[in-house]
Amino acid sequence: MYWILATIFIVIALAVPRYRPVGIVGCVLLGAMLTWAVVQRLRVPADDDGPQVQQRGRPTSPAAVLQIIMPDQVRVDDLTMSGGGAPFELRGRIENKSEALLKSITLLVTRRDCYEGALDPTGCAVVWQDKHWISIVVPPGESRDFSSQVWMRGAAPRVRGTLKDSFEIVAASGEIPPPATKADQ
Repeated sequence: MYWILATIFIVIALAVPRYRPVGIVGCVLLGAMLTWAVVQRLRVPADDDGPQVQQRGRPTSPAAVLQIIMPDQVRVDDLTMSGGGAPFELRGRIENKSEALLKSITLLVTRRDCYEGALDPTGCAVVWQDKHWISIVVPPGESRDFSSQVWMRGAAPRVRGTLKDSFEIVAASGEIPPPATKADQ
């Protein structure tokens, strides 16, 4: 923003003859500022050390390897969504059947309104559908209960009949722990 303003003032100063000395000084200052910014940018090392705060989808340990887990290796049971939509509360049980530490799953949440006059052959019209990412830690071969907040985008449509929710796992990720060393044993 400051660069644009400085350029505008310099152009005005150069267009008006009596402001030309000020325009030349402004050009020199603008060039000095640009040179200083480039030098500062080159001086600061790249942030290759990794993030200081846990980021979505990043391994917590630098030695851990991020692993994609097939959705059929994760099982969710007793999923229920309750609440008025600001936010909904999603509860259930998740089981990790893979060899990796499960770190997150992505669910496709579909809410349907089932009523007699629905145009869909199933008798249910889709009210809304969204993918919801859930951060959870489940060791291999174990299961955990979880609770997560689901925010619906847009205005909540009015329901004519019975609500039916469906949930499908579309993605899962985890970590493969580093191999044990002699010092760990």
